[in-house]
Amino acid sequence: MSSSSSSATPNIQQIQKSQLEDIIEQIRTNGREESGYVIIDVRNVDEIRMTGKLDECVETLPLPFIAAEGGAFSLEPEEFEEKFGFVKPSPDETLVLSCKAGIRSMHAAYFASLNGYTQLVNYSGGADDWFGGVQGW
Repeated sequence: MSSSSSSATPNIQQIQKSQLEDIIEQIRTNGREESGYVIIDVRNVDEIRMTGKLDECVETLPLPFIAAEGGAFSLEPEEFEEKFGFVKPSPDETLVLSCKAGIRSMHAAYFASLNGYTQLVNYSGGADDWFGGVQGW
């Protein structure tokens, strides 16, 4: 099997907590546009309600909305913003994806790649790592 196959797994960079902290600082200091990063938490709203957001600059877009047929990343920018409450990432921005433990965010990165996104980053520790392993869910 050739690695040049169109169904090849996308190149998704894995990062740890310290690297996510640096990206958050860049967004806080320079804004989304200048930093080139968009951080998206793909956990469900009820999960985020239990722990809080990773940071105020992190957008929420649950995986089911990304994975659905005609998913979020295939929407026109105006429809995306109206439906999800933030500006649709452009293909030249780096998507940094997070979830509870790094698994759903990998799926989200894959779906993003199917819609032309190539700069993909997965925070592999997820909310479990960020919040110190919140128990009970």
